[in-house]
Amino acid sequence: MSKEKPKIYPPEFRESSVKLAIESDQSIAQTAKELGINPNTLHTWISKYSKPS
Repeated sequence: MSKEKPKIYPPEFRESSVKLAIESDQSIAQTAKELGINPNTLHTWISKYSKPS
């Protein structure tokens, strides 16, 4: 069994993905699919990057 290395996404991509997911009318799952990332990953990023300042 070969394990795949987890993908490392740049912070700019993460932040823009969160912004897109929050501002879009589509579901987070659909946004994640269009971005080519796992929906759970996007949920994690939203929790991390969308905290009120």
